[in-house]
Amino acid sequence: MLENQVNTKQILRFKIIESYNQRYSTRQIAEYLNTVKSLCLKSGTDCISQRQVVYWIQKWNNEGRLSSKKRGRKKKEKSEQLEQFITQKTIGNRNLSCKELSLLYKEQFQNECCSTTTVYRLRKQLKFDYKPPKIRQCLTELQKIKRESFAYDHQSNETNWKNVVFSDESWFYLNPTRKKIWRRRNENDDSVFDEKEKFSKKNLIWGAFSHDIQTDLIIIKGNVNTEVYLEEIIKKSRVIELANEEYGSLHWIFQQDGARPHTSKKTMKYLNRRCMVLDPWPPNSPDLNPIENLWSIMDKKLLKTLPTNEHNFIELLKNIWDNICWETLEKLSLSMKKRIELVIQREGESINGFY
Repeated sequence: MLENQVNTKQILRFKIIESYNQRYSTRQIAEYLNTVKSLCLKSGTDCISQRQVVYWIQKWNNEGRLSSKKRGRKKKEKSEQLEQFITQKTIGNRNLSCKELSLLYKEQFQNECCSTTTVYRLRKQLKFDYKPPKIRQCLTELQKIKRESFAYDHQSNETNWKNVVFSDESWFYLNPTRKKIWRRRNENDDSVFDEKEKFSKKNLIWGAFSHDIQTDLIIIKGNVNTEVYLEEIIKKSRVIELANEEYGSLHWIFQQDGARPHTSKKTMKYLNRRCMVLDPWPPNSPDLNPIENLWSIMDKKLLKTLPTNEHNFIELLKNIWDNICWETLEKLSLSMKKRIELVIQREGESINGFY
């Protein structure tokens, strides 16, 4: 008799959820279940209130179960043990698959087993995602010292980063190898293949921005030397004219890295006559330059599209660059203060992933 009452209560609870999923109101659900007199009598209840209906709906939404029994202590301890095991092993070896973790758990705890699906679900609950590793540059001790010195100088001088124009070049590939598509096992349709050329088509681009200005995107053909840098990039982009119009002559600072075409005598002579240059920029420090974040934004947007040829590829790059919102440029420009603080905190080490 008692067993029948328990089963009937479970049926009522499932009917509550079933009716709720059919978008009935809590009042309608209570009225409907109370019309089923036989169920109510068997369950030992006179009627089902609207409050009870709300309680079981909330329990289902929050806990995904309809049982009123609390999880047993042993089951809870086993779950905590499994979560701790998964966390330790995942941090110890980032390449372990869910299947390998399942086998390791079975091997370590002889009388217990855990399915691959459970490992995957718990990994997701523990906020682990299967992603490419973060990238950071390998720095020598001398480079760390120069980075830290650079940070201390600009912190003590209270550099106004709003007036700094950040610039850089970057390579973009027509067919990046890291893009992903949805495909099924054993599919051999042309749409699941990516043609791999011996020499991938790529374009070198240059751009510059500050808190208040943004140049056109410059597409660079061939290698960059001093002449190309001055004639095809600096002059063609009109970066100096744009900054002078916005900030006034010699009231802004031009940032560039230490590449040879940037720091040659001819280049520095030309720039020093027309603007202030942020010199010297610490070597091997792309993580300090906010424009690297713009390249990353462009890269992600590029992966969502399928340019068919080089012309479309270049037009797409320009379109993405031109449509970067000003709010993003302003935030990146102001992020320099935080980057400087992080370099000091980390004693010159890479700050990738910390801002």
